[in-house]
Amino acid sequence: MPKYTAQAYLSHKGKIVKPGEELELTAKQADFLGDKVTEVKRAAAKTAAKKEEQKETK
Repeated sequence: MPKYTAQAYLSHKGKIVKPGEELELTAKQADFLGDKVTEVKRAAAKTAAKKEEQKETK
């Protein structure tokens, strides 16, 4: 399941999640929560984006 960062206090699986903490959600759960969570981008995607930028600047 994708990881998300809480933007507000949430209750997830019987525990309180503070803003800034990560949690795993389904896409459906994340859609329901809306702007209360943001998806954590994977490191591989960031690396690929950096390589793409480097190619464009050359």
